[in-house]
This record gives sequence, C-alpha cells and structure tokens, in this order.
Amino acid sequence: MKLQLSCLLFFFCSAVSAQDLRQPITVAAVPHGVFQHFEASGRTMMAVSQGTVGIVWEDNRSGQPQIYVAFKDRTATVFTAPIQVSKNGPAYEPAIAANKGHFIIGWEASDHLWLRSVSPHQQGPVIALSKAAAHQLTLVATPQQTLAAAWGEHDGKNYSIHTAELIPLARSLRIEHRRAVDTSTDRNGEFYPTLTVTELGTAVAWEDRRQGATRIFTAFAPAGKAFEPYRVLNQFRYSVIRKYGNGTGAMRVVLSSDHKRNVMAIWLDKRDFVQGYDVYAAFSHDGGRTFAKDEKVQDPLGDNLPQWHPTIAMSAKGRIAAAWDDSRDGTPDIWFSHRQQQQWQGDDVWPGGNGAGAQTQPVLIYEGETLHAAWLSQHEGKSAILYSQP
Repeated sequence: MKLQLSCLLFFFCSAVSAQDLRQPITVAAVPHGVFQHFEASGRTMMAVSQGTVGIVWEDNRSGQPQIYVAFKDRTATVFTAPIQVSKNGPAYEPAIAANKGHFIIGWEASDHLWLRSVSPHQQGPVIALSKAAAHQLTLVATPQQTLAAAWGEHDGKNYSIHTAELIPLARSLRIEHRRAVDTSTDRNGEFYPTLTVTELGTAVAWEDRRQGATRIFTAFAPAGKAFEPYRVLNQFRYSVIRKYGNGTGAMRVVLSSDHKRNVMAIWLDKRDFVQGYDVYAAFSHDGGRTFAKDEKVQDPLGDNLPQWHPTIAMSAKGRIAAAWDDSRDGTPDIWFSHRQQQQWQGDDVWPGGNGAGAQTQPVLIYEGETLHAAWLSQHEGKSAILYSQP
C-alpha cells in the first residue's frame, strides 16, 4: 500500500538531508496525437549545473521527431518554453550533461551522432561525434570539469562501445581521446552503454550478447591509460535444460559515482524469470574496476511483478538513490529506494509520481546533496514530462 504523502516526506527528509519535495512541475506537455519520448542510454536526460536544470526529450510536434530542451534556474517556478536543438531530423534519443554552466546535448540522426552546446539564451554549432553509423549516446560530467561520452559505433561487423572526452568552449566544444572500450577478438553485439568518471579513471558498462543471453559487461580505464579487459558484472544462472537458452539475461545498466572512487551500477535482471525483470545493483569502491556482490534493490512487495527503467544517482558525499517504475498498485508509478549502511531501504512511491495513468521512465541526478527527479506522465492519450523540485 502506498504511504500517505506526509509519511513519505518524513521518510525522505530523514534519509536525504531535509528536502522540501513539492508537487511536480510540468517541463513540457504535448496534445493528444503527439508522441513524446523520454529515453536515453544510461538515462542521461537531465543535467544540473550552477543551479540550472536542463531536461531533454524527443517529440514529433513538428511532424517528425526532433530534440527539445527546457531549462529552469533555482529561483524559477516554471521551465522555459521548449527549445528545439536538432536541425537534421528525424532525430532520436537525446542525452544531456553539464559542467560549470556548460550544457552539451547529443542525439542520433541520419544514423550518426551529433553534439551541440546549448544554453537558455544561445546555441552553438552542430558537431558530428561519430565516424561511422552510431547510436545509443550517453553523456556525463567529469571531476576534471569536462564532459565524457559513450556510444555504440559500427566497426564493420557489429556495434562496439566507444568513448570520448568533450572539452566545453565558449559556444562550442572540442572532442578528444576517442577510443574503443573493448578490443577483444570475440566481441559480438555491444549495446546501451553507460559511463562514469572518477578521480581513479573511467568506468563503462554495457549490454553484451556474445555469451548468447544478454549480460552486463564492464571495463575500466585508469586515468590517462587504456581500458583494461572486460569483466562480467551480473550474476546469472543457466536454464535447467540448456537447450532452452544460455541462462538468465540482464539489460539497461546505469552507472553513477561520487566522482572520487565509489561507483554504483543498477540494471534490470531476469534471474527470477517467472516474475519478469527485477532491479539489481552492485557497488564498487575502486572506481568501477571491480564490483561487489549483486544486491536486489526492490523490496519483497515488488517481487511478484516486473520492474522497468531503473536509474540511480550518487551524491558527492556518497548518498545513493534508485528509482524505477512498476505497477504493484494497479498502474505504473515511480518507486524509489535509498541505500544506507550497505542495505536498500523499503520502497516508497515518489511524491507526485503516482495516480491515474502511467508514470514511467524516471531520471535522477544529485546536485551536491540535493536530489532532482523527472519522469514521463501519460494519461488519456496525452503526455507530459514532470520534474520534482527539491
């Protein structure tokens, strides 16, 4: 049963440093018949820098899919009108990251990836990121005051994960240190990357198909050095009758860190294949080089139905929050949990992230110790992106 809002606020304030969770603010709403898409690899559709929040999405209000962004500063009670970023549509699956007030937005169009520096008042030139056919871009800020990107690029046979460093300029950006993450000869299909950068180096995770069932792989590059050989992150079990498959699968991994040495991974896992996907996580104390034993995130009340769209955020002081959507109360709602003393606390519905219709596809990000959330709300053929203001 969902807790009353007052109880939720009491729990959340005690767990996350006394925040005033107000009713959600509408970022962008679209009328009936317009498709609104709130999705990116690594769930990087929201960024916060110097008190300004930027949220990106895709919709077809113009007649074809294009990329839009809206901003809100700390003192504002509403977001700006949507700003169209893409010019070479149809455009899909935008990502955003920010550092020191510089917002970089990326997207897919014409089977390639593109980047653009954007602020509430101006836009820089559109810059090509990928050298070949590419998709599934994710962007993050780094502790070195730069930005980093990971994506899947076609290498002549399959898609493989690549990374690059993005250096913000006054109105543009510079791309440096492009490289493939996995150079092994047995690579097959690599999809949906996510990354985080700490003082120790860069950690990347992705979905990998080379073992038959989809696994979660990770790779670590010490600062200034090449990526080390991949590791398999998720624990799995084979089918009792091997001819029926290569074991339980996993998908949609997300990484977050405190930018020092601690990293948390979260993903959907089907090891309990009868009930569908569950949310699992794993912690790393060495920058993502190695991860501890898998941890089940949702509580037993969520075990009898599937979860979707997991996301995770870690603060500079190591606070960890996870969110996802499931329909344990009859309709899809946004649920969240916190990790304290190496244990996941009981699940609670996010204030304002429940009710009529479907509340799905959450995004979380910490600004210092302040947690921000956004998600997609759909009801009676209409949709809107909502934001919860701390």
